[in-house]
Amino acid sequence: MANGYSHKGHNFERLSFQVLGACIDVQRQLGRHCMEVDYQRALELALPKRALQIEREVEIPIAYDGVVVTKRRVDFVVSDDTGELLLETKARTAILPEDVEQCLLYLRQGGYRLCLLVNFGEKPLGVRRLVHSSS
Repeated sequence: MANGYSHKGHNFERLSFQVLGACIDVQRQLGRHCMEVDYQRALELALPKRALQIEREVEIPIAYDGVVVTKRRVDFVVSDDTGELLLETKARTAILPEDVEQCLLYLRQGGYRLCLLVNFGEKPLGVRRLVHSSS
């Protein structure tokens, strides 16, 4: 993926490419059988090494009729000079439909455009790239 393209030919912008590279590196070094928090701690080291800014456990307000009824926390908000994305991590045998729904909720309610859902329990690394359009 040195040119920004995946093995399947998908073009990833620089930020997604850098984040996924860090995730792959973390999985290579830790393997597939750690706890989710272990991968998150490793990502706190790996992402800044790639000149990425990170915020951990960022609260996303969840509103009904314009009133905040609760808040949820996304694992990471990652940014560089080109933009930002959400990074949600998992450590299980497969990405579940509720994991996808969780990310879509974060995108809609938080006003973000892109979320990478990464599962360290899969080999190769499980990745879902979710995009929210406001239309």
